[in-house]
Amino acid sequence: MREQEVLVPKILVENTIGLVGEEPGEAGMVFISRNGEKFEKCESDEFEDEGKLREMLQKLIKDDPNLLLPPIVKEERPSTIFLTEEFQVGSGSIDLLGVDDEGSIYIVETKLYRNSDRRAALAQAIDYASALWSEYSRNTDGFIEELRKRKESFNLDLDEETIGKIKDNIKEGGLNLVIAMDRVDERTETMINFLNEMCEFDVYALNFERYRASDGTEIVIPKLFPSRQPTVTRPSMRKVEWNEESFFEDAKKKGLSDAQIEVLKRIYKFSKEIAGGEEGIRWGRGEQTGTFGVRVKNLFGELDIYSVGSDGYLTVSFGYMYPSVISEKSKMELVDKFAEQLYNAGIISRKITSENYIERGNQQLRVKPENWMNKVEKFENTVKELIARAGEG
Repeated sequence: MREQEVLVPKILVENTIGLVGEEPGEAGMVFISRNGEKFEKCESDEFEDEGKLREMLQKLIKDDPNLLLPPIVKEERPSTIFLTEEFQVGSGSIDLLGVDDEGSIYIVETKLYRNSDRRAALAQAIDYASALWSEYSRNTDGFIEELRKRKESFNLDLDEETIGKIKDNIKEGGLNLVIAMDRVDERTETMINFLNEMCEFDVYALNFERYRASDGTEIVIPKLFPSRQPTVTRPSMRKVEWNEESFFEDAKKKGLSDAQIEVLKRIYKFSKEIAGGEEGIRWGRGEQTGTFGVRVKNLFGELDIYSVGSDGYLTVSFGYMYPSVISEKSKMELVDKFAEQLYNAGIISRKITSENYIERGNQQLRVKPENWMNKVEKFENTVKELIARAGEG
């Protein structure tokens, strides 16, 4: 093989990926020299479709497992130890799912610049992250088992410490979202910076430029943005996990009356009973208001039926219940009946059905304290009836 030297004009290549303000789609220049001979200009080579981009990404990661991963400590990177394609979740199929030796989870979506709305690409990745968390945050063993089923994709050798970290990340939503594109523009970078500043998870863009010489030699230039693990500059935006003690302390700070706090204690005790103990209680991570969500094993996809806030608000999760039984007419009717009972009792102010639950405000229906606290017994009985009937099926 002849020695080859590749010359990449730094400014021009950075223009290609939108770092210096060139128009999207304007190609940079790359030159190749063989054995110290004359430099030859390589032509920009667009990917035919997203499948080709994904295929190339997989090949590159096999050769360099660090490609996806930003440096986090002393300029060193963890190494990818597992990667699989087309990982199914409730809302669709994740293009590539990766895990590194720190137990971090990577959701990778491949998009072509010319074919995609960058906002839609980011929204899709967030949707997949939400679906992955919803499906496995309370079934972490199931997630590990699903990874093991796919060990033929990449060598999978997980020690117990790494497995523990993976489980913690899937429970806590500690995910990394990566949008792999053939071109990343300044607007996309701005959106990614915003998400990293405001959200718990980390978001990256992996840009690929491809060039081809006259003899068919292929040159690929990858660039990760941001190039290192994002740092939140506003400490107040870092989310915290609530617990029983902090929840009730916050309720007092918010000025709820003694009677209202007693109702919160009652609904919390009831919630633990129907959820099978603390395991069925999901504490929120919001900065301003404490919350706990209530899930029942083997019902409604083990997603929240309702949640309660330290501000006294009750949220009924029709947006979780209806989709989880969409293929079961009898259970859809049970949720319809549940909604009707809450409406007739005056707990909720609008009648929710399988036809209108997707409308704005209906999926996570917030109920003011004055509308449910004096009817807490009726609410509890209605929930118990729903659970009993749903469990019969």
